[in-house]
Amino acid sequence: MKQEIKNTIKNNRIFGNAVVGVYRIAKSIYNIPAQVKLYCQTKSNILSGVGEKRVYYIGIPAHNNLGDLAQGVCIRRWLKKNYADRRVVEIETNALVNTRFSALKYLKKVFSDDVIVFQSGYTTTDLGGHADEMHCAIIKNFPQAKILMMPQTIFFQNEERKKNTSFVYNSAENMLFLARDRVSFGMAEEMFPDLPICLYPDIVTTLIGQYKYENERNGILFCCRDDSEKYYDDEKIAELIKRCEKFAKVDKTDTTKKISHSEIVKNAEAYIMSEIERYSTYKLLITDRYHGTIFSLVAGTPVIIIKSTDHKVVTGAEWFRGVYDDYVYLADSLEDAFEIAERLYNEERDHIMQPYFEEEYYNKLKYVFENENHHMEDVK
Repeated sequence: MKQEIKNTIKNNRIFGNAVVGVYRIAKSIYNIPAQVKLYCQTKSNILSGVGEKRVYYIGIPAHNNLGDLAQGVCIRRWLKKNYADRRVVEIETNALVNTRFSALKYLKKVFSDDVIVFQSGYTTTDLGGHADEMHCAIIKNFPQAKILMMPQTIFFQNEERKKNTSFVYNSAENMLFLARDRVSFGMAEEMFPDLPICLYPDIVTTLIGQYKYENERNGILFCCRDDSEKYYDDEKIAELIKRCEKFAKVDKTDTTKKISHSEIVKNAEAYIMSEIERYSTYKLLITDRYHGTIFSLVAGTPVIIIKSTDHKVVTGAEWFRGVYDDYVYLADSLEDAFEIAERLYNEERDHIMQPYFEEEYYNKLKYVFENENHHMEDVK
């Protein structure tokens, strides 16, 4: 019956458009209570403690992807360490845009000599979500604000969206833009000639070297995405798993969890540390997830990286070259991944990692951000 309905919608454009229109209206009405609740919470957060020095952490992760949530955990730690004298006000993207009830007017009321920190990740893009729209709204309303754009992956499909983002971001008078891979860095230089830009690692790398795990290790864990960014289809991954099962126990997971987003957001740090602890019980990890790679290194587990559809994972792995060479391997193909896995599986390691990115980058970021020249060379 469901398939018949789908086929009817697919084959009848007018009927299909009508159904889609009704669905959007129904969804909009359904979302109103949640929008009102978020609006009230955000208004209260913004208006509380007026007069205190503030950092506005905007675009906080509010879904069930552990990688994005780990960025949130690490950004909060960084803010606590570097801006202990300021009140941190957290704001979701959907409290400002993509809503009938925007709290932006309250931010405009109380904003003074404050700092804005934008969430890291795949948020300078038109591929989905409303983060880029939110960035533009903030920059338009606060062009003189001191803004730190945490490390970004950049990608635009629509040329007009790309031009608009370029125009708006370039109007920011005091924004430091951090790009988290060389491809995004090149795009940032092209799109934002009026902004200071630094090539900077993902903030979740600050967790590497902070923990020591002494669990017994056994088997291979596949951490594979199940979305439009996956390069290899399920059948090919299943074939690789079957081949690896000839010499090791194999399990499979993903950093996006099928748990209610409210539950996982509320207890993000516990879920993240549990995931990393799990990774520490394996001899080897194979992944097309960038944060799967980082979590594996936090756990001291060697990782083989396979391609995704964009540059994020492969170019992101370049950060680890010359730092964790015995733990990070880039596979050109699934056959290559198998050969590397077979070779590495029984190699002995101490699983001890050094906190390179915390020491070399994030302990220095406040200086880079607040220094007018914005060059890492000044602090090395």
